[in-house]
Amino acid sequence: MNQEKIGKFIYDLRKKYNLTQAELASRLHVTAQAISKWENGRGVPDIELLKKLSEEFNVSISELIEGKEEKKKSKMAIIVSLSIISMILITTIAFLILTNQVSTFNFSSLICDNESFSLNGVIAYNSNKKSIYISNIEYCDKLVAEPKFINVECILYENTENGEREIAKLGNLDMDSNSESKYLSELLENIEFNIDDYDCNCNSTTCNSLHITINALNDQNEITTYNIPIEIDYKCNN
Repeated sequence: MNQEKIGKFIYDLRKKYNLTQAELASRLHVTAQAISKWENGRGVPDIELLKKLSEEFNVSISELIEGKEEKKKSKMAIIVSLSIISMILITTIAFLILTNQVSTFNFSSLICDNESFSLNGVIAYNSNKKSIYISNIEYCDKLVAEPKFINVECILYENTENGEREIAKLGNLDMDSNSESKYLSELLENIEFNIDDYDCNCNSTTCNSLHITINALNDQNEITTYNIPIEIDYKCNN
């Protein structure tokens, strides 16, 4: 991660939108000193603040991490890109100013080991805290037409020696008379796991592999289940 490149990109975006450091700080609910540190390459926003910056400046988190804007791509190109991005180091370090001191975080990419789905994911960690961020879950099976459903329920699990442990659940399988069928990718658009304080069920800094279970309800009140294995590039050493 090139902190100076990221800082320069944030500076350029702020100038492009004619914002002062104080104005940007106010929108992000941080201090102007935090903005100054980022722009001078002395720190990096955490996952949640990177998300807010991406929304504020209409760029992706990946573009912020790379320190440059990418050319706009077609939907198919975006799907291919997400598959590639999920296999490289996407990242951030957790936000560093709570006690006016810098906390050093490590980070690992989350790799989606599934031909039918792609996602973006990262885990940030140190000896005191772990955070998980997963977004942009998309159906990308080229051999099977994308199915339509009424609703989806997504559950993030940690795989342990004793089985699986639920970390978070998003969505629901409710259906009413006004429910309409949508493509699976449309229903997954707003699914975003953001676990700020991940209580890993192991003693090392990183943890076990994860997986997402998607339960999808169709208009016949039938449920289809998809499982998406997710690998972390460092494992627990028990």
